[in-house]
Amino acid sequence: MTRQRAPSNFRQQDVARAVRAVKGSGLAIARVEVDPKTARITLVMKDCIETEPDPNPFDDAPVQDPALRRRKSK
Repeated sequence: MTRQRAPSNFRQQDVARAVRAVKGSGLAIARVEVDPKTARITLVMKDCIETEPDPNPFDDAPVQDPALRRRKSK
């Protein structure tokens, strides 16, 4: 009698996406833990100085008040 495997709850591409996201934020990964039963992916960071991400220029952009906006007249 052959046993069938249960379907996987996570894929390697899910782990790769998580690793890319963390590396893109400038953090260093010490290890990756995956729980196959719950499909929980845990990324453990190294104890190092975090680098500041590049500032978003839209964070300090002036915002126009919609109350001051005028409609075009015909």
